[in-house]
Amino acid sequence: MKVTVSLLIASALVALPVGRSQAVELLISGDFEPPQTEFGQVPGWQLEEYFTGSAAEANTAGLVGATDRRLQLNAFAAGGPLTPGQSNFDNDNPPAGDVDGNDFFIWQRNYGLVGTALPEQGDANGDMDVDGDDLANWQSNYGAQRAGVFSNAILSQTVPGAAGETYTFQGTSEFEDNYSGLVDPLYAESPNGAIPSPTITQFRMEFLDSGGSVIGQATPLDLSTENTFPGFPVVHTPLVAVAPAGTTNVRVVAEALDMAWNGNSTTMGDSQAAFFNDFSLNSATNPGTDLLENGNLDLEIPTALDFWNQVETPPEKVEILRAGNFGFSNHTPGGTAGVWLSSFFGGNTNFATPNTDPVSGIISQTVEAVAGGTYTFSGWTKFETNFSGGLDTIPDTLGDNALFKGMPSPTTVEIRVDFLDINSVVIDSAVIDVKQARQAACGGNANDLTCGPNSDGWVQSTLQAVAPAGTIFARLTAQMLNGVTTTGQQSGFFDDFSLDGPAPGMFAATNQAVPEPTSLVILSLGTLLVGLGRSRR
Repeated sequence: MKVTVSLLIASALVALPVGRSQAVELLISGDFEPPQTEFGQVPGWQLEEYFTGSAAEANTAGLVGATDRRLQLNAFAAGGPLTPGQSNFDNDNPPAGDVDGNDFFIWQRNYGLVGTALPEQGDANGDMDVDGDDLANWQSNYGAQRAGVFSNAILSQTVPGAAGETYTFQGTSEFEDNYSGLVDPLYAESPNGAIPSPTITQFRMEFLDSGGSVIGQATPLDLSTENTFPGFPVVHTPLVAVAPAGTTNVRVVAEALDMAWNGNSTTMGDSQAAFFNDFSLNSATNPGTDLLENGNLDLEIPTALDFWNQVETPPEKVEILRAGNFGFSNHTPGGTAGVWLSSFFGGNTNFATPNTDPVSGIISQTVEAVAGGTYTFSGWTKFETNFSGGLDTIPDTLGDNALFKGMPSPTTVEIRVDFLDINSVVIDSAVIDVKQARQAACGGNANDLTCGPNSDGWVQSTLQAVAPAGTIFARLTAQMLNGVTTTGQQSGFFDDFSLDGPAPGMFAATNQAVPEPTSLVILSLGTLLVGLGRSRR
């Protein structure tokens, strides 16, 4: 049996006979924010990021590179001089600049100028108007600090060690031309002026006792002494030390402390990063074994979709489903990611390898279920103006690359909960037709970007169902089928999925089932995530 459900945001859930007091969340990464991971995370390592002189949230380092990944150190993260582009309209208090009440008065005097405004007249965004957008820019930069604010990034990994053993730690670094750890003194036009560079870039190896305290003297290497020519990787001199009595662990550290924004009117803030890569830690007893996990930094960062089954058709189109650091796909407060449905790959000849057929993307997650239990789904969707999943007909005014122009849209988007027996055969289903649900919530236009409680296009759909007799599993599936290209903004998005129900019990010996690939993915990722960590001061 198939039940189709189209519910409004404020849908009232029908009370069903099974109590809700014991319901628990059953999904992993239903908000599509990877558990224990964030942008900048380095698998196997701890990454600490903070500003000296500011309590602001810091993103001072992150992995870069498609295959040979490196840790980029963002010396520029503390920000450059405040200019009219940051609402310092009077260009005062050089070299750092400041944004204060005088800048507001300049904006106020020139408010309403259209098509002729100069930056120093209150045009912060360069559109030659003085309007509310420029006021918002002033508000976001008011009181901003640049002088005395420095970036810090500390990468570390701790492994078991033994007293009396000799350890060798080595790594690679590269400095760009204007990196503050290379240039001394800093450029006069930098926010801190031509001061001696405060930046320390170094590798350290230290030995820890059973309580985590450092024993003896840490062994540091100042990388600036060997990295004297910018733009080229340097394989540094190994750090070699004997673990003292009481050693239980060895910690290796690669750090950049008090990095400063460093630029001038010629460089405009370019080329001021540094990079770490290719670490190794070996013991004299077993010199051929690297003791570090992910020493070359090449392990991929898990995304939320790694905790879901994914099917993309055709399979070579690997970007139909994405859950990366795309703010426009995010609904989670304080989050960074949702699921991006890229329908524009379908029926589109504008690619190096033309794709004449529609494309489909399906995510699913299967959980243990209890017959007679009440299961409640909630999720949010957003359709852009020209998303084929919300259209009845593909416009006939599109270019020749759009092979489905003028035709009825073939795209369907649905979210479903299937109840499965011991053999994973579907015995009952509840389904949300997302287009119909959004039409009901948005006055008939599923692609209305002003719809929803925050007038931002995000709409909530819910369903509730009781697992029938014989249920062993519940499977949540969200899918875009037969997506095709249109024009302009034409994507769909999922975010903040929740499926709650009775807490699953352990299978009896006679009820054991082979887990689907999601379970295997989760088990393998669980091992990897043990080594992940990140902190901010």
